[in-house]
Formats: sequence, C-alpha cells, structure tokens
Amino acid sequence: MNSTQIDQISILLRKSAHEFYYFCRKAFVAAMALPLPHLLVICLGIAVALMILPLALSIFIAFMIFKLIVILLAIHLKENQQQTNQLHKEP
Repeated sequence: MNSTQIDQISILLRKSAHEFYYFCRKAFVAAMALPLPHLLVICLGIAVALMILPLALSIFIAFMIFKLIVILLAIHLKENQQQTNQLHKEP
C-alpha cells in the first residue's frame, strides 16, 4: 500500500471515530433529558432485543442444519432405494 492509501484510510477512520463520538454525545444528552421511567423502559427494550435476537438467530441456524440433514438423508435413502430396485430387476 502506498502512502496515499494509508492517508485515506487514516482520514476515514478519524472521521468515523469523530462521528461515533458525536452520536454518543447526542445520545447521552437525549438520555439525560428523558424521565427515569422512560429511560428504564428503553433500557429494558434494548436488553430484551439483545437477548431475543441471538436466540432467534441460533434457532434459525439450528433448524437450517436440521433441514440440511433431513434433505441429505432423503437423498441417500432415495439412492439406496433405486439401487435395491435395480438389484431386484436384474435376473
């Protein structure tokens, strides 16, 4: 990588860090303006979302793996059935 690419990456990272800091500062100011019960509801909503999303994703992956295993098993059984039918047809 030449120096211009490194400079561009450095500028991009610096801008990204600045925008992230700006966003966090604005979120903190907005959170401080909220009454405590509203802040509690928002925190509980975030906590529930952080618990539900990984659970849903892992259940989805588990069912996809189960589906793949069932499909592979069905293909294997169909091939075995075709082989046995060919053996029975041959004299």
